[in-house]
Amino acid sequence: MSDEFSQTLAKIRPHTSSNLSHQKAPATLLHALDMTLDEQKMERTPTAYFAALLTTLDGTVQKGRAPGLSLGEGDMLPAELYLLALVAPSVPAPVMRGHLSTILSLTSSLFPVLQSHAPPLRSLLGLYGPLLKALDRSQLEVLGVRQSFASILQLCLDPRPKVRKKA
Repeated sequence: MSDEFSQTLAKIRPHTSSNLSHQKAPATLLHALDMTLDEQKMERTPTAYFAALLTTLDGTVQKGRAPGLSLGEGDMLPAELYLLALVAPSVPAPVMRGHLSTILSLTSSLFPVLQSHAPPLRSLLGLYGPLLKALDRSQLEVLGVRQSFASILQLCLDPRPKVRKKA
């Protein structure tokens, strides 16, 4: 694991006892991921975290389809997107390309849902930055990539400066 990646995660871990739910949820999720990786005797690499977070995100999205997704500060989806945005820049490009269909199926439908929720929207954009950089030319023609890119382009005109900058 790179030092920068380790330091990034180390800054999040102490917040498990925070009174602020937007700090506590990602820290608690990260702690659970650490325990899972240790139980499975897997090395704590960016790729391992990425795979575990995609699996967790899949479960959250599947659960949220019926009643609707919970997007409050202490909810699971914003925490998962936040950690994915932190992990994604450290994930090797071939891994990102290999999981393209999974990432698109889980996240492309979140753009309209997250329009009024800036923090998780910024995290989603933080995931798409490294993803788009990792793609081959042929993958840029995939319908889901084109639709997601169009959504990101629309966010470049968003009135919220942090969302606009991230897009």
